[in-house]
Amino acid sequence: MKVAVFTETYHPQVNGVVVFLSDILPLISKKAEVVLFAPGDAELNVEKVNRNFKIYWVPAYPFPFYEGYRMARIRSATIEKILREEKPNIIHLHAPVLMGLRALKVSRKLGIPVIATYHTHFPDYLPHLFKGLLPKPFTEIAKLPLKRLIKYVFSKATCTTAPTLELKKELESYGVKNVLHIPNGTLFEKFGKGNPARFMRRYGIPKDRPIVLYVGRVSFEKRLEVLLYAFKKIRKATLVIVGSGPSLKNYKRIAKELELNNIIFTGHVSTDVLSDAYSAADIFVSPSDSETFGLTFVEAMHFGLPVIGVDRLGAREIIRHGRNGFCVKAGDSDALVEAISTLIAYPSLRKRLGAQAKKDAEGYDIKRVAERFLQLYKKLCRETKP
Repeated sequence: MKVAVFTETYHPQVNGVVVFLSDILPLISKKAEVVLFAPGDAELNVEKVNRNFKIYWVPAYPFPFYEGYRMARIRSATIEKILREEKPNIIHLHAPVLMGLRALKVSRKLGIPVIATYHTHFPDYLPHLFKGLLPKPFTEIAKLPLKRLIKYVFSKATCTTAPTLELKKELESYGVKNVLHIPNGTLFEKFGKGNPARFMRRYGIPKDRPIVLYVGRVSFEKRLEVLLYAFKKIRKATLVIVGSGPSLKNYKRIAKELELNNIIFTGHVSTDVLSDAYSAADIFVSPSDSETFGLTFVEAMHFGLPVIGVDRLGAREIIRHGRNGFCVKAGDSDALVEAISTLIAYPSLRKRLGAQAKKDAEGYDIKRVAERFLQLYKKLCRETKP
């Protein structure tokens, strides 16, 4: 069996979709041939990753409204030519936009079954394209045709998958049929045990205060200002923000204006350093309210950390309030203060929630996810076989 995978985002960009694909595709390639189409440089290049895994790096250009993203520019005729040569049994689109839509059109022409995975909650990202400057009434009006577009695109696929049950229900409310729930996952083996002391030495983190950790893209939609405002009232802990992105300078400026001296920005780090960060932390927090899944929650839980997130979308499904962490209202810095302060004040509660979080994380092993997609590929191939 051969699967052609199309993604609008891939290395060197770092985000949840890229991490997920980086973990799952090598596993898929152990049992099926994988041909990946991803945004690259100025010319079409082909890279052989292993015997069963090939990448077509498609010419791309920077997306003007969102730093770091690249938009693939490839004609439908070129996609058709390559697919006729590769002869895939199935096509898998991840958060389809331009290239994905062209691949969807070609796949229907060639009679190849298509899976479309809904990674990005597009209605939530609409205001972020305007950096929050679009008035709310206009934002809500603009969401209506966007939802109709989502219905149109994803209804064209043979099958749609959503990483959470909440998103499955939302897609169905738009009118999308044949939606399946398959959660994302992570490859736990890529993380080492971690060295807390090494991490604390590297960044000069004091040993006498709990460490509150955020890991992820440092960009507008992550709403890190909510967390920074919370730390205006939290003095008995150190906040460590791991990651980089277009808003890093802005958030550093906000931290300086708030006169916060208990915050450390590490920028982008390697997987080894990330393991050290998770192992050094006491609490994991993300104030983002647009996470369709939230891989960093699962990673933190794997290291036995209680997690705090927004009571919405992916975070609400991963976090069981009072069981492995706390869910708070979106944009509510006071609620974050209360949740963080509670875990700081009661180490025994922190330990209990963290232990449960570690157990719950096992359900998101990427090997299980890969096997579910392989079974789905086989099922759709059988159903569409002439």
